[in-house]
Amino acid sequence: MNYLFIENLGWALLHSIWQIGAAALFLFAALRLFTKSTANVRYAVSVFVLGAAFILPLGTFTWLANSKTGARPAAQISEAGTVAQKERAFPRDEKLRIGNENEGAAELTTYRAILESADLSSKMPWLVAIWLLGVAGFTLRLFGGVWQLHKYKTRQVFSAGKDWQETFTGLCDKLRISQPVRLLKSKLVETPIVIGWLKPVILIPASVFFQIDAKELETIIAHELIHIRRRDYLVNFAQSLVEILFFYHPCVWWISAQIRREREFVCDDIVTRTLENDRVVYARALANLEELRLLTNGQVPLIAMAALASGAANGGNLMLRIQRILQKNTEIKRNPSAWSALLGFAFISALLIGVFSVNQVPFVNAQKSARDKKIAIGFVGIPPVDRSSDPPKDADSTARLMIAKLTQHKVPAIGFVNGSMISDGEKLFPVRANIVRMWRDAGLEVGIGNFKHVWFYDTPYDDYVAGVEKTQQITEKLLAEKNLTVRYFSYPYLNTGKSTEDKLKFEAWLKVRGLRSVPYTIDNQEWMYSYAYDVARMDNDISTMNEIRVEFIKYMDQMFGHFEAYSREMFGRDIAQTMVLTPSRLVADSADDLFSTIEKRGYTFVSMDEALKDEAYSTPENFVGKSGISWFERWTMAQGKRLRDEPGVSTQVQKIWDEKKPGKSK
Repeated sequence: MNYLFIENLGWALLHSIWQIGAAALFLFAALRLFTKSTANVRYAVSVFVLGAAFILPLGTFTWLANSKTGARPAAQISEAGTVAQKERAFPRDEKLRIGNENEGAAELTTYRAILESADLSSKMPWLVAIWLLGVAGFTLRLFGGVWQLHKYKTRQVFSAGKDWQETFTGLCDKLRISQPVRLLKSKLVETPIVIGWLKPVILIPASVFFQIDAKELETIIAHELIHIRRRDYLVNFAQSLVEILFFYHPCVWWISAQIRREREFVCDDIVTRTLENDRVVYARALANLEELRLLTNGQVPLIAMAALASGAANGGNLMLRIQRILQKNTEIKRNPSAWSALLGFAFISALLIGVFSVNQVPFVNAQKSARDKKIAIGFVGIPPVDRSSDPPKDADSTARLMIAKLTQHKVPAIGFVNGSMISDGEKLFPVRANIVRMWRDAGLEVGIGNFKHVWFYDTPYDDYVAGVEKTQQITEKLLAEKNLTVRYFSYPYLNTGKSTEDKLKFEAWLKVRGLRSVPYTIDNQEWMYSYAYDVARMDNDISTMNEIRVEFIKYMDQMFGHFEAYSREMFGRDIAQTMVLTPSRLVADSADDLFSTIEKRGYTFVSMDEALKDEAYSTPENFVGKSGISWFERWTMAQGKRLRDEPGVSTQVQKIWDEKKPGKSK
């Protein structure tokens, strides 16, 4: 790949910014002009504009490649001497004449003059390299979608049954589908999709056959068959390729969104014209299917043709589709995202000019300024425990330091009391009970665990309940001094028992007592780091303590990334997180670094009340057993999905734990 080729490609990419922006502006005006036209007309116009958005940059590159001088301005080309010599040899008018004869290579628009003033030619390799990286990334994304569809098509699928096969054959005849199409049930997909080009398959979630009316499901299947008859998958695939090539341009994504939007409208119109079903049946089918999709958080690769792909991908389209079907309002209101795309076009143009007017390419971390994520922290338990000594060492000083750091960083944490640590069941231990009072008086919430930090799995139900009740009575005596009550319970070791019956029964008991258990989304092995830190602190090994603190912060940052991936995969967003920690000396000594790391990831510290308002916490889970795991893992298992590989504990900490863990013989 020679330099001239790279330079021509770079100029074509830069010119694509205004060319695609102009195409999007044309489409915006055309859609407003054709507001009352059929969806098919608007769809055709949108496809035409996307084609133009692809052809214009391609034509620019071809023109530059075929010109004698490529993309370089005439002032940069020397056949007989330096640029300075050319300036002296020719008057201005003569230079322009010669440039025009050279197939227009010196023809400068105001736009290009601005770009050339920044000496962009020398920076074209950077621009092309960044573009190639983006293309590679989006290509891998496309292949990932294709592979996911292949898995959907070949795994956990089975026949829809004789009755539905007969209904399906009748629909194919009515809709004049000539090519062979199969209808299958699937246990993997969570929304109907069409897969395949030559031998397409319609996959319907197995549960849908039982959750919506048969007539409603017929309309959904008909919608998918119409996509096949129209060969929409070809246009959809072409869209994906254009999106890969021009991934950097917001107007391309907006144009593509309009195509998908109008395509759904076209298929909706054909369904209502072809089938005898009442329009209300079809509208109800879409609404019910979307409700089921939301309940399961179903997601489909963009390359797939799904019955609700447009409505799911562009908020608000579903209601508009239903309105059109019911003929309540056939006027198509333009989506304000058009303005967003055009503003994005203006922004990206200004950004590129600014970026390439300097010598280095800046990289921007968008999350640094984002503070839209929330997290609540629960400490299990108070008073603090020093795992290297019994009785605990410096529990009072550790608690005071922890409370000071929480106050400094404005972390409204909740601490859970282990009853046996502050009382023998009859009388309070003054020093340790006072730690709970300090926590309370600092404005931090106080919750409870069990009387002893025991596994529910290993404890008879009645004994477990008795331990929680005893801890509640002890703790409420301390809270009553300030007219406060206990509201939250934390399962020791996050273990919720050995049977669903015990778990549900205990949750009902908590509710009667005015308590709510905390579902932690961010679990971690901080306790192992804290144990190693306590051992080093007992030995006054400052060097090891510092090393453990560094490794701890690194580990916690990795754990946040791990559970954030669960959040985005499962809910398509960053939900309000809940994290469990121990009030150890390690956490207290590392608080500045830990809380700063969390804030840099975009989090705001909130109360447990606020975090649990997130609708994600209504997601069902049914885990019971010996383990104690995070609620993300519980939700994943309940949905029959594979758990993600968790970051491991550092080798140093693991070694200390293996060699010096409690109960290990000397």
